Amino acid sequence: MTESTRLNKLIEVLGRSVPSFEAGETLYAERILDCNCELGETILYDDSKNSILWTDIYGRKFHCLDLSVGSHTVKDLPKMLCSFALRADNEIGYLCAWEDGFQLYDIENLKALSEMSSGEEVNPTGLPTRMNDGRTDPDGKRFIVGGYYGEIEDMYMKVYKCELQEDASSTAAPALKHSALVDKIQVTNSICFSTDGDTMYLADSPTREICKYKYDRETGALSEKQTLRTLDIGVPDGSCVDSNGNLWNAIWRSGAGPGMVNCINSQTGDIISTVHMPDGTSQITCCCFGGPNLDILFISSAAERADKVKEPHAGCVYAAKVGVQGCPEVRFVGY
Repeated sequence: MTESTRLNKLIEVLGRSVPSFEAGETLYAERILDCNCELGETILYDDSKNSILWTDIYGRKFHCLDLSVGSHTVKDLPKMLCSFALRADNEIGYLCAWEDGFQLYDIENLKALSEMSSGEEVNPTGLPTRMNDGRTDPDGKRFIVGGYYGEIEDMYMKVYKCELQEDASSTAAPALKHSALVDKIQVTNSICFSTDGDTMYLADSPTREICKYKYDRETGALSEKQTLRTLDIGVPDGSCVDSNGNLWNAIWRSGAGPGMVNCINSQTGDIISTVHMPDGTSQITCCCFGGPNLDILFISSAAERADKVKEPHAGCVYAAKVGVQGCPEVRFVGY
């Protein structure tokens, strides 16, 4: 897909009239970017740049799609970037959850802005275990990220909160610290928060359950775990929340059929609406709302282990105008 074609496709999607949004409605996404990521993840909208950002974990690349001009840029990374957080508008770089820990890092210039965070080893056995899904909490105080067990039998990881050390906000070189929130998880996914900030969503993908916890905004502690929904098709991957408070969850199907994104009622767990892929891409990884009006759902995917004949567009980025607005991505401040 050429840059001109890509821009025309973006203009087409951006300018489309907003569909009605009714329970049970079926929508279809459109492929807007051929990037063939091995494992595209943590897709976010940066409103300050009108750009969609995401990481290709196994490809060790950072992607940026500028929605204003349709340009797509890619930066090679020194190691696996598993998730990342936007920083305050006046701060350069990102809070990165690498395969082995947390660090403030300037991706554009490939320059460390801090030491690795202090705390226990987040990936003590090394690859193939690593960090995975993450998101900044509602007040920008903490970056919540959990691990991936590397498909090793009887292996478990943890979910961590990362924040600035005391008085670090006033120093020239900020220092980070992290500590565990959840002590036993295999594949961390779906971390996001309710619109009032008092509930955190979290999935351990092999269980097929999306759970919700009471989130203490003062301490970051989790309590009162409940199951929101148990999937009957595929496993839950990344999620985001819209302005109505409903959860949009990417469904990973590992070649068992086209993936999808379900809009789930955050109170009842019922499916309100479904966005289907326009092709056979089965490994849908994450989604976010973006565009100037936050009314376009952008969807990432993965090509790892996909049948290239059945899924020629695996690893590409898709988009759909779904008739509801999302919420701005919270930026990490750290205190």
